[in-house]
Amino acid sequence: MDQFIKSLRHRRATVQARIEDEQARPVPDQLRLSALKRLRLRFRDQIEFIERMNRRGETIPIPVVRRRSYRPLLAGKS
Repeated sequence: MDQFIKSLRHRRATVQARIEDEQARPVPDQLRLSALKRLRLRFRDQIEFIERMNRRGETIPIPVVRRRSYRPLLAGKS
């Protein structure tokens, strides 16, 4: 379980770094920025849920996190 939480925290930190990189651009892409922020929020909610359930000492199912690719779209390609 600890390894899973560490993985979620690492992935959230990676998304946070991508948010900071996007915000540092001269003209940030607002759609990409909002998508990254929603993803960061989902990771935070999952981490809080797992930690909250662990404090009660109950057996809990581990939520599944879908892996998606967040490669930037190339201009002109759909």
